[in-house]
Amino acid sequence: MGQISPKLLRFDRFVLDLTRGSLRVGDQEIALRPKAFDVLRHLADNAGRLVSKKELFEAVWPNVAVTDDSLVQCIRELRDKLGDTKHQLIRTVPRRGYLLNASATDPTGEPAYAARAERHEIAKLGSNEADRAPQQPRRSRPLAWAIPVAVACCALVGAPLAAHWLSLSSASDLFTEHDVQRIAAIAHEKELPLPRFQVSRIKHDVLPEHRRFVGIWVSSTGFINSNRQFMLVITNAERSGILTGFTVRGPPQALSLIQRPAGLSHFKARVLGDSFRYSGPESEREVVMNSAQRLEFSEAFASGAMARVVLDPIWTMVDAERKAALEASRR
Repeated sequence: MGQISPKLLRFDRFVLDLTRGSLRVGDQEIALRPKAFDVLRHLADNAGRLVSKKELFEAVWPNVAVTDDSLVQCIRELRDKLGDTKHQLIRTVPRRGYLLNASATDPTGEPAYAARAERHEIAKLGSNEADRAPQQPRRSRPLAWAIPVAVACCALVGAPLAAHWLSLSSASDLFTEHDVQRIAAIAHEKELPLPRFQVSRIKHDVLPEHRRFVGIWVSSTGFINSNRQFMLVITNAERSGILTGFTVRGPPQALSLIQRPAGLSHFKARVLGDSFRYSGPESEREVVMNSAQRLEFSEAFASGAMARVVLDPIWTMVDAERKAALEASRR
């Protein structure tokens, strides 16, 4: 395949490189998270026009339920990186949306919207190329509220059966031996290496909207397109809304965006409404609880590629507490 010539979009003193997915001012490259870049690209595509929040959500988070805070965090990051302290470049129109107060042109001098369709096709092509040969992603800046993630990946492909079984310090009154064996059997069937963890009662002052995330969630068919199996183990929620837990991936498949062996990594995140987000070493992760109490996990890579998987609950703290309360009332 021949090389794709760079597609540039200029506004104010900045240049958006749509091929490389980067923002520059002069010779300096400004690092942006993938979603923040997508918000800026859409605003620049429509420079001088009021862009509604609904339009931005549809353009940047298609078919994903996210809160207003996701957009606010992106706008805050963009203003910080653009030096827009007085909110003159990216203007907020209360209760309506945002406006990029600049004229955007492509390298030919044409208005941005004249080349938008062509750039869209280039972006789609670039995303397909990323699926076949993932590029080295750039390190993105975590969200302002995000807690640094400590990654501890374990290469467990080919490990004996015992390596896949859950190793707890002890079972608890809520997370029973029966639960241990059932979840270990599911993990073994899906070739998911489980971490050592303990699930205990969480404090009563933790809000229901926070404690509902504590549990073990697993995919049925795996990531969309690649079918790589995935599990979330969320072991604790704090009064502040902080969650702690593990992401667990099975062996990579032919179309997996991450081709490392099966393994796990630790994470911390803060609940925001029906979702939480955190940064990984190669991507930004977002987890949304839908109306059916399933978790929709999405992963955005610097190349623009996306990975998605839906997870079903196989054990939750809320159900365990309800069951324990019912049994106590019968005694």
